[in-house]
Amino acid sequence: MKEKSILISLSQFVKPHKHLAIASLILAATLSVLEVLSTALILPLTQALSGEQEPNSIQSSFLKPLLTFHTYFPPKWQLLAIILALLCLTIIKNLVAYLSSISIYDFMLRSGTLLRRKCVERILELEVVFYTRKNLGELLSHINEQAQRSELLFSLYLEVIRNLLIIGFLLCFLITLSPVLTIIALVSLSIVFLPLRALNRNLQVYSRKAAVTIEAFSTLVTEIITGIRVVKSFHAEARELKRAEESLQNRYNADLKGYKYYSASAPVTETVGISVLLVIILIGANFFLTSTNSTLPILLTFTVTLMRILPKVTILNSFRSQIYLFRGYYEEVQGFLHNTDNLKLPDGQKSYSGLNSELIFKNVTFTFPNNTAPTLHNISLEIIKGKTTAIVGSSGSGKSTLVDLIMRFYDPEQGSICVDGIDIRYLQIGSFRSAIAMVSQDTFLFDVSVRENIRYGRPNATEAEVITAAKQAYAFDFIQDLPQGLDTIVGSRGARLSGGQRQRIAIARAILCNPDILILDEATSALDSNSERIVQQAIEAVSKDRTVIVIAHRLSTIEKADKIIVLQDGCLLEQGTHQELLESRRVYYSLYQSQKLSTSAMDLPTPLTREA
Repeated sequence: MKEKSILISLSQFVKPHKHLAIASLILAATLSVLEVLSTALILPLTQALSGEQEPNSIQSSFLKPLLTFHTYFPPKWQLLAIILALLCLTIIKNLVAYLSSISIYDFMLRSGTLLRRKCVERILELEVVFYTRKNLGELLSHINEQAQRSELLFSLYLEVIRNLLIIGFLLCFLITLSPVLTIIALVSLSIVFLPLRALNRNLQVYSRKAAVTIEAFSTLVTEIITGIRVVKSFHAEARELKRAEESLQNRYNADLKGYKYYSASAPVTETVGISVLLVIILIGANFFLTSTNSTLPILLTFTVTLMRILPKVTILNSFRSQIYLFRGYYEEVQGFLHNTDNLKLPDGQKSYSGLNSELIFKNVTFTFPNNTAPTLHNISLEIIKGKTTAIVGSSGSGKSTLVDLIMRFYDPEQGSICVDGIDIRYLQIGSFRSAIAMVSQDTFLFDVSVRENIRYGRPNATEAEVITAAKQAYAFDFIQDLPQGLDTIVGSRGARLSGGQRQRIAIARAILCNPDILILDEATSALDSNSERIVQQAIEAVSKDRTVIVIAHRLSTIEKADKIIVLQDGCLLEQGTHQELLESRRVYYSLYQSQKLSTSAMDLPTPLTREA
């Protein structure tokens, strides 16, 4: 990104806190004036110490009152007056410098927080289809490390302006002391920037490479953590450690090369700056020696002022190097925000008012972005209000995809899904999804209390409503036995609870929402027989007089369903009641018989082996 485009993109995060930026700049201007005033007092201080009179070479009407204010005091008090004035100015200057630094840092934190918030907001806005193509570690790198380094840009630009103001004011003071020497100094100092151009160009290249390596390492670590069971089960710790070492080495190389160029700027600036200072002292001594008798005070003041400018120039070049360094990270974050700007599903305008009669699929076809064959092909079916509709089929038949389309995680590429004759694409996503609750096989619980997990869908639910929902889900008894009851923290993904306990909390969460449509996505398939029985009782209790969609693996759990939909390879093959489908003796009949035989085989006693 070019400098102009960088500044334009940064402005969206600056505008909400522009009052802080303005305050910082006012403080910076005040600091610049105080810097000049405190530096200028060196001239009368030197005169008072050496017993010299006011230098004739100073003609500035602005400086005259400052440089001669001590003459209004008796001779014995003049030195003390200058010292006290210098002390007061120094105290006030450093207080202003402190306030200026605090305001700049506050501005940086606020702008950086807004940048992170924008990233989190974008992640929440993006639909599920985006996450099928992106790695979790890559997304986390944008929010964490890259955003943290990017936020430094907000302070760096203000720091550059502050230092430019101080340098500008001090240069004006130098001109009043000696225009000729100032011109010589400026020409000499311009040499400092020539070797830094090449350094900054290389720095920018390696900062971008470092941003890419950070993303790659974050992706790898996230993958290792989420797949730690697989890693350990295949005893692949050494192999994953080697991958991590290679990724860390790439990051190390990019970071080190970038830092080499960054670190070179300060020594180069200081070396050239000191050389310029020595040349100025040599020229100035001869110049003032021939032009005035006040050589020492003016030359000393000029030299001290120049010495105050040189560190600012060094810092300024350091800031420029840092800007080039951190721009690479900001460009990565901005690239993520820009590239995902139009990836949200379009929201409808009509508010969802409830399911009155039916939800209908009309010739729905859907293909995942990375696939060539449709996952669902020409699906047409009806889901009647207040009835239980079961969806069955072999793995990969499209059962979960069909439910995801109802939730509007995706939009069909052909056909439509209508609620009471209204295409769900015309409904407001938020209002429609709030009327649906899902309990899936892989229950996700947040690392908060049981209470907060149950009322996740209704944060304002009362304690009595939470307890009632827990009782209806057959969860309240085990909740009471937990160390802190409803206040017990469940751990990451509910790790401190058993599978059956997690499912019952998920059912309680669904009950509390009182949804129009309840979706059960193989909610009992991963449980043991005892947990399955309890969870099935909870499901039957919550399913009464409600529109329920069940994705079933065990066909024995959906025999009472009002309608059973049979999918195979993304096509709807048959539908009807359990008895009707058995009588047709087609796909459902085959699946049912297969499971029946499998269950019977599992129930047979294990034959004893004869001892040798």
